[in-house]
Amino acid sequence: MVKRNRKANGIRSASAKLVVAALAIAMLAGCSGKPKSDDSSGKPFPKLQLLYNISESHKLIAETLQQMWKKELGIQVDLANVEWKTYLKSLQSLDYQIARAGWIGDYPDPNTFLDMFVTDGGNNQTGWSNAEYDRLIKEASMEGDADERMKMFHDAEEILMKEMPIMPIYFYVNKNLVKDFVKGMHFNMRDLHILKYVYLEKNGKVLPPQEQVFHFNLSAEPETLDPGLMTGSVEFTISTQIFEGLVQYDPDTLEPIPGMAESWEVNDEHTEFVFHLRRDAKWTNGDPVTAGDFVYSWKRVLEPETTAEYAYQLFYIKNAKKYYDKEISDFSQVGLKAVDDFTLKVTLDSPTHFWLDLLAFHTLMPVNKNCVEKYNDKWTRPENIVTNGPFKLTEWKPKSKLVMVKNPGYYDAAKVRLSKLVAYSVEDNITAVSMFEAGQSYWVNTIPLPYSEKYSNDPQAKKTDFLAVYYYRFNTTKEPLNDPRVRRALNLAINKDELVKFVTKSGEKTATTFVPHMHMKDYEPPQGEDYNPEEARRLLREAGYAVKTGK
Repeated sequence: MVKRNRKANGIRSASAKLVVAALAIAMLAGCSGKPKSDDSSGKPFPKLQLLYNISESHKLIAETLQQMWKKELGIQVDLANVEWKTYLKSLQSLDYQIARAGWIGDYPDPNTFLDMFVTDGGNNQTGWSNAEYDRLIKEASMEGDADERMKMFHDAEEILMKEMPIMPIYFYVNKNLVKDFVKGMHFNMRDLHILKYVYLEKNGKVLPPQEQVFHFNLSAEPETLDPGLMTGSVEFTISTQIFEGLVQYDPDTLEPIPGMAESWEVNDEHTEFVFHLRRDAKWTNGDPVTAGDFVYSWKRVLEPETTAEYAYQLFYIKNAKKYYDKEISDFSQVGLKAVDDFTLKVTLDSPTHFWLDLLAFHTLMPVNKNCVEKYNDKWTRPENIVTNGPFKLTEWKPKSKLVMVKNPGYYDAAKVRLSKLVAYSVEDNITAVSMFEAGQSYWVNTIPLPYSEKYSNDPQAKKTDFLAVYYYRFNTTKEPLNDPRVRRALNLAINKDELVKFVTKSGEKTATTFVPHMHMKDYEPPQGEDYNPEEARRLLREAGYAVKTGK
């Protein structure tokens, strides 16, 4: 009874802060500058809809944009709040107009941000296409000269920002809440947490195995547990615990370190890699993890019938894209070969600076052939799934929780101290923090806006730089968003400085370009466009629309 009251008080407190945030939104709408006189010539601008997944933070930011667009441009925008799976399906089917988005870089290189928007790229999801952009990204991926490569990325991002199929808002800051008795958490610029390093300690003593149960919030229901089909950070959080690729990430530096491969050799041209797999690495059914498992798994991703959105991450391999495009049908022509059970040879089309980093990515994690082919689309169910990571799945209650237990057959099991993971699929961040405060979970991977002030100086709050950008997608296949002038106008009407100052309030850096360049060595971004409502109104008029600013 006491715990329930404490939780209720937390919700009331959060609600009060939501009122304060709402007032801040109203203030922003009124302090963005006095609009110019209306111009009724031109056709009426249609009402728009903005889509976002369930989150109080996303809601407050969306409401801020809604008010700014109304005041500066007189545009009416409806807000649509949906669950994570519905949100993803809407993006994938281009069933939206404007949609909230966020992107975490897979490695500290512009390519991991810019290759998203190539024509038909699995994560483009805007309908936008530009042949010159495609050429620059393709050539940059094959360019050996570092300076020339960065210039190509600069030129490509300049095109992206000029045509604006996306609207960057700010560069993220990691905001985690972690109980003080949780040890071994590493806070890095990808907010990537490998829980095999975590353990629980109270009163200076490591808890016994039966008490090493780690409760945390996922922030959404996973769309899938198939690493070849995953697309989001929620799914990646789970895959990192139950699967392991050829390499894994160092928990601090995120440098690639041995995983299923205990060592490897690279030729002088950096186009040929030979990986030597651990002989003691096993699947949870007892079978050894072999080079053939990786050949099967990567070939499966490259089969168009698999519909893997991240298949392009394998296109760096010689002839992989040709196989995916069905230009060749003989897979032996692809630069991937199991020399023997424990030796894998990979040949790339050209030097790829980030290839080793990619090998820890979920798309390149192995799956068990016998399990997949026996159970087909049901292979990820707890009673069927076979995995190779430090933990194994034992329970999955949709929209409730996933339970994973320590995998005794993992090659490094002696160093894994947690005996069980309980991951809750709570989408509402306010509820997630209430659970944290009630002791029902020990880690929340975001601090929602209503709690920012409360946890500003709390030692349980961990804030670090983040290789990520908060942005909005435009569906460029639908009017009026098929006109780049309209998209630019919407961007220019947003006062991002005031948004991060009065709404997000966690030290975020405003973004006029897409790539978090401050984390990119030797990369110089193009000049982005700052808040300029007068120019926004001019662009709308030029596009043929009447401008009637909000009152």
